[in-house]
Amino acid sequence: MVEVLVTVAIGAVLVSIGFTSYREFKTKYDLYNATSTLYSDIVWCQQKSMGSPHGFGISFDTHKYIVFEDINDNGVFDNGTDTKVKEKEFQKITLSGYPQNGYVYSRRGIASSTFTITLTNEKNQEKQISVSLFKARLRNG
Repeated sequence: MVEVLVTVAIGAVLVSIGFTSYREFKTKYDLYNATSTLYSDIVWCQQKSMGSPHGFGISFDTHKYIVFEDINDNGVFDNGTDTKVKEKEFQKITLSGYPQNGYVYSRRGIASSTFTITLTNEKNQEKQISVSLFKARLRNG
C-alpha cells in the first residue's frame, strides 16, 4: 500500500511540473504565433497593394487589428466604405506602438508611416515588428 501511495505522489509531482512547463511553453508560443501572423499580414498588404487600384492597410487596436483595402484612398479604415479583408483578435496579447489611425501601403508598396509595433504577452515577454517605408522586420523585444 505504501508503494502505491509513493508512486501516486511521484506521479502527481511529475504532472504538476509538466503542466507548469506546458503553460510556460504555451505563453511563449502564443506570442510567437501572434507576431508571425501580424508580420505575414503586413507583408501581404505590401505585396497586395502593388499594382492594385487601391492601397491595403492595417488598422490597430489594443488586442486586435483589421486588414483592409482602402477603397476611398483616404489612408484610414472606414467601416462600411473600405473592404475588410481580415480581422484578428488576440486574447492575451497586447499591441502597442502602432499608428493611431493605422497605416496604408500605396500602390507602389510604400508605407504611409514608419513605426515599431510591440506585442506583449501576459508574462511581459515582448516581440517587435519594425515597419519602414519599404520593409517590415521582425525584432526581438
